[in-house]
Amino acid sequence: METSANASSPPSTSFASSPLASIVPSSLAPILAQIIPSSISSRFAGGEPIFAIVSSLASWKSIALTLFLGYALLCRALRYRREASMRRTFGYPDRASLAKMTTEDAQLILRDLLTLEFPQFAVTALQFGLFKTYGVETISRLLLATRNLTDPVASLKRYEDTAVVIGEFTANPPGSARSVASIARMNFLHSKYVSSGQISNADLLYTLSVFITDPERFMRLYEWRPLNDMEYCAYAVFWKSIGEAMGIRYQGYLSKTEWKDGVEFAQDITAWAKSYEVVAFVPSKVSNKPAVALIPMITYWLPGFMKDFAGECVTVLLGDRVREAFMLPEPGLTPAVFVYSTLALRRAFLRHLSLPRFQRLIRHHPRGCESPDQTDQRLHLTFSYGNYPFYVKPTFWNRWGPEAWAMWLAGGKLPGDDPKTHFSEGFFFEELGPLNRMGQGKAEMEADVQRMKAKGMGGCPFG
Repeated sequence: METSANASSPPSTSFASSPLASIVPSSLAPILAQIIPSSISSRFAGGEPIFAIVSSLASWKSIALTLFLGYALLCRALRYRREASMRRTFGYPDRASLAKMTTEDAQLILRDLLTLEFPQFAVTALQFGLFKTYGVETISRLLLATRNLTDPVASLKRYEDTAVVIGEFTANPPGSARSVASIARMNFLHSKYVSSGQISNADLLYTLSVFITDPERFMRLYEWRPLNDMEYCAYAVFWKSIGEAMGIRYQGYLSKTEWKDGVEFAQDITAWAKSYEVVAFVPSKVSNKPAVALIPMITYWLPGFMKDFAGECVTVLLGDRVREAFMLPEPGLTPAVFVYSTLALRRAFLRHLSLPRFQRLIRHHPRGCESPDQTDQRLHLTFSYGNYPFYVKPTFWNRWGPEAWAMWLAGGKLPGDDPKTHFSEGFFFEELGPLNRMGQGKAEMEADVQRMKAKGMGGCPFG
């Protein structure tokens, strides 16, 4: 019987004389001699560095896989490091510590979520939350009566002004001049409708609730991670303080009048909002009109052939109960599959393959006016919240930069186009709101500012 040459032949001369032979067990030498090509063995014998030779043995696929896995681990580590860092920074390591959370801390936590952690869906959640309130017929009826959402001109300013007001008191510290001025302006614009009974306390409380419930829902379902208890608490603490500044009553609506922390308050208002939706969300032709007017604003930048499909995608995110209240047609299977699969892919990509944002996405602080206490000069936005350049200063960059060129190619308006319509000169707080109420209410706003300052807008609402 012929004996296998591989089993009996001694190690190759080139391998036996190479530096590698001296660092491997003698029992493995025959095997390695057969596996390692003589060309590689001769490179060992020639004294070539081991690292270079090992690298030549590894295929480009192995190297690529190693780099990919290393990058993925780096992305995951850095993404979750910020969450842990926020807990250490603010000093809320567990549920017991949340009982002492201040409104100042809550605003700073929300600022990090809006500008660093979830810059897209933190804002999208608020937009869809406001959209959802129009499913309440009494809210939609008032919008139709004022024409603030259906008029082709007034609706544009109304959308922008709502975003500016909310942006001011979320971007600036509680109790700062700009924060309380924006709340005072909101209170003035609501005041005549509240006093006449056109806006009920239930309407205001439900609108307040969506700013707590919808961010939690959107992050849990669609973002790369859900809110933790500290962040959930921060939403509740912050918006509870806004509700109190607006004079919203909780007694007789929520199940409690005292709560141990923001999480308990959030759970209480969420339970009430769900029960309220069962009664308030009924199919209504009144609610249908603002919904039909708002969807084109959401899909404004898309090509015409995509608008109908995008409109169906919007109704997917609204959910069945809200969609039925708006009397909108049920979306097809394709939009639903597209929305949920796209969001799932986005979530996986952000969690595993995207480094966290290292620079804040500044949505609101206008360039040249970072002071939270400066209200004596006109303010400009860095960029518009909506589809038109309201309150954006027509600088050279804003008119000729790459974003401006993209907007121009898409057929949009640039800062400086129609300056009187889009108020390129900026805004004072008393000018926010409908055109027929611009400049009104300055005295009422000042009195409200003094009321809020006397009461205090910071501190811990549950301690």
